[in-house]
Amino acid sequence: MPSPDDRTRAFLHDLTISPLWCECFHQLLTETIPLPESGHILLVECGTGGLAIELAHRLRNTGTVTASDSDPARLQIVRDKCQVAKLDNLRILDRDQLADDPVAEGYDLVVGDASLLPTEALPPLLTLLRERVGEGGQVAAYALLRGSFDEFFSIFWEALYECDLAEDLAVPLETLLRTHPTPADIRAQAADAGLHNVTITSSKETFSFDSGHAFLESPLIAGYWLDRWLSIVPRDYLNSVRDSLCDIIDRDRGTYPFEVSIKAALLTARAEPSPGADDEDLEEDEDPEEDPENDV
Repeated sequence: MPSPDDRTRAFLHDLTISPLWCECFHQLLTETIPLPESGHILLVECGTGGLAIELAHRLRNTGTVTASDSDPARLQIVRDKCQVAKLDNLRILDRDQLADDPVAEGYDLVVGDASLLPTEALPPLLTLLRERVGEGGQVAAYALLRGSFDEFFSIFWEALYECDLAEDLAVPLETLLRTHPTPADIRAQAADAGLHNVTITSSKETFSFDSGHAFLESPLIAGYWLDRWLSIVPRDYLNSVRDSLCDIIDRDRGTYPFEVSIKAALLTARAEPSPGADDEDLEEDEDPEEDPENDV
């Protein structure tokens, strides 16, 4: 049973994170691939179910949607929405139920969202999607590309310098800058998972904040990213670094909002090579040195 704090975070996700963050990935999906008019769809890390509800309505008489998330409190919100919408073609499974619920024929479309998960969660997610997609089915996954939040990291370095930590933390900061994968990294991970015909489409998304305090305390930054970034800072310096970050943001932004950007990535792939694909096409598809990123 989710705790009150878990439920609060889930409601914040539904009210603020979903429209601010998740919708830009969903839009990238709908602009990149045609969504099916029938069949069976699986959504992994579905959040609070906005896309699941939309697709279940779309397939009300022609197919089914299965939605799963690692957060039980978010899944409860999906169940509540499903009950209100009276959708009998939407199945909701927790993580353990999903692991024990193989579909014999596989799904026609599987979509996984790794955009808010630790970077190391993407390879196992791709493997799960590969295991669940049916023959000829479509795989899609959300992720972040390297270069996301660069505006913050520039200010972070300045704050570390002001707190006399820049020299000691130069290597950990460089590691943070390389946390997110490149398109070539994602293609290699997809190949390792057994996926073919991989395409990566990216879109730059910008988020605005009225002040340094608003940035540091926002549900998006405080809820998902700030602790990861500040994990390199010694405990005794945390308050000083936070204060410095806030001051630098407010000093530099002047009368304008503070903006940070991400590179939202959508991976699309198939579980098997397309019929008739020649060896040259497959060889090019599996070359991790290629960078087929498409900006939209």
